[in-house]
Amino acid sequence: MPLNVGSRSKTLLQGAIDTHMHTAPDIYPRSVTVIEAAQNAKEAGMRAILVKSHCTDTSDRAELSRMLTGFPVFGGVTLNYPVGGLNVHAVRESIRQGGKQVWMPSTSARAFMQDPHSIPRLGEVLPLGVEGITILHKDGLLMPEVEPILTLIAENDIALASAHISPLEALALVKAARKAGVKRLTITHPHASFLGYTVDQMMELAGMGSLLEFHFALTTTALTPNAPSVSDLGKTIRAIGPEHCILATDGGQAGNPPPHEMLRLFIAGMLEAGFSDDEIETMTKRNPAWILGLS
Repeated sequence: MPLNVGSRSKTLLQGAIDTHMHTAPDIYPRSVTVIEAAQNAKEAGMRAILVKSHCTDTSDRAELSRMLTGFPVFGGVTLNYPVGGLNVHAVRESIRQGGKQVWMPSTSARAFMQDPHSIPRLGEVLPLGVEGITILHKDGLLMPEVEPILTLIAENDIALASAHISPLEALALVKAARKAGVKRLTITHPHASFLGYTVDQMMELAGMGSLLEFHFALTTTALTPNAPSVSDLGKTIRAIGPEHCILATDGGQAGNPPPHEMLRLFIAGMLEAGFSDDEIETMTKRNPAWILGLS
């Protein structure tokens, strides 16, 4: 890596926000605890982090981390089977705990469970004999459980993320969320091969006010066997427009660098792909700050 890119990536990391990382304790092997992730981000000069779990609400660990490190750590809840699926009560309690984002089903999503071994580490511990959660009826209408969840998200002005639902589900979700008054919307790693978003679908979702969250972890063989390059992601981002995108890590896998370093490497790769400092700051600072409701 050229020296100027390495130096610039460290500078650009200062003030950046990682809106998607996984930390220990977890059922999956993780590279850092939530406390270590917060300390690392603080020492790197970052502004905030958002921690996610496939299995439990992270709002309480975020609050504890803030207290112990003095660094802004945020959490939320993913609507997988361990929290009852499309469970409005889980959403309500997460919000009361200070949760900043609600993710639709990820490892419990039907779209993911149809091809669980696309990410072997996640597929290893999935429940057997279950079909997975979808947010749509066969007629294309939203499941009734979704609407009160959207209402709570809108009333509390927090963020909604698509997680691992299908592109068809995401399009229906964003339309319904907008109608319900949800402002802060994230489409989670639309570049993931198991989800199969087209660039046209990404652009349609961006046109509806969603931010598309691209993840460095999916360019690493620690997560996906046939990983695309950062340059490949850059081409997709260029087609959509950086103003509609977020760079995050989805980091924390054992075997990968710690998340703050993954974000720096992502920034460096984007610099090498020809993105300007201002474009990178849009994707790592301005857009993430909007998702978290930070000024």
